[in-house]
Amino acid sequence: MAQHKVVYVIDDDEIFHFIVKKMFGLQGWDVRVNSFLSAEDAIEDLNDFAARRLPCLIILDMNMQRMNGWDFIEAFRKLKTKLTQDVPIIMCSSSMNIQDMEKVERTPELMAYITKPLDKHKMKVIEEYL
Repeated sequence: MAQHKVVYVIDDDEIFHFIVKKMFGLQGWDVRVNSFLSAEDAIEDLNDFAARRLPCLIILDMNMQRMNGWDFIEAFRKLKTKLTQDVPIIMCSSSMNIQDMEKVERTPELMAYITKPLDKHKMKVIEEYL
């Protein structure tokens, strides 16, 4: 039996997690969403990934308490060498800041930058990486 694809959603906004799960459901995708309210928890989980399967995609919020999206990328770079496959990351933020968008362009781990709220067009961007 084929296993579900797993997507990590890292965002400190619980409503956003609810919306993502709802949108994935509406698309009819066979995807399990693992929600993390902090980047630290997601890094810890990726560190113990040997016990589980890696996500096929990470949807990452930029602005979070303590460890933000950019801090997550730094930590992710350090553990990336231990991972058995590349995990694409899409940054999702309410920020329309040009500097942030330019930084995304210069960050090889980031495949795309989408702004909140999610809509059908942004779900298409996500689908490309599933």
